[in-house]
Amino acid sequence: MTDNEVNTLKTDVALIKKDIKQIERVFDKVDHAVGDMAELHKIAAVQETILENAERRIENLEDTFIKQTEEELEYRKELNKTLNDMKEDAQKQRERRHKEVLESIQNMHTTLSSKLDVQDKRIRALENWRWWILGASAALIFILTRYDALMSFFG
Repeated sequence: MTDNEVNTLKTDVALIKKDIKQIERVFDKVDHAVGDMAELHKIAAVQETILENAERRIENLEDTFIKQTEEELEYRKELNKTLNDMKEDAQKQRERRHKEVLESIQNMHTTLSSKLDVQDKRIRALENWRWWILGASAALIFILTRYDALMSFFG
């Protein structure tokens, strides 16, 4: 082998060594990138789990919200029905009390009218009695004042 060939071989070996070092650096970078990717994959898996948990929570909240909305609507329907029933009952009671009050007033009117009629009859009887007494008194006074004249007329 000649010097030229040895130099070429040395150069080739040096180039191969340089290439191997570059390949080693590339593999180190690839290993580092793979490690970073593995770390990112772990982070992505954690984030995916967090998102799944958040989605489940949101679905649970939506289900709870829908359930409570339905319960609220049912409660409002029952409340409205109860209020309407109470309103109708109150109206019936008012009408019943109104009739009772009117009947009571009518009974009082009838009672008072009959009592007033009785009192009017008694007052008329007393007034008639008074006029009889006044007339009899007037006749007696007339007779007593004219007693002497009457006695002379009859006697």
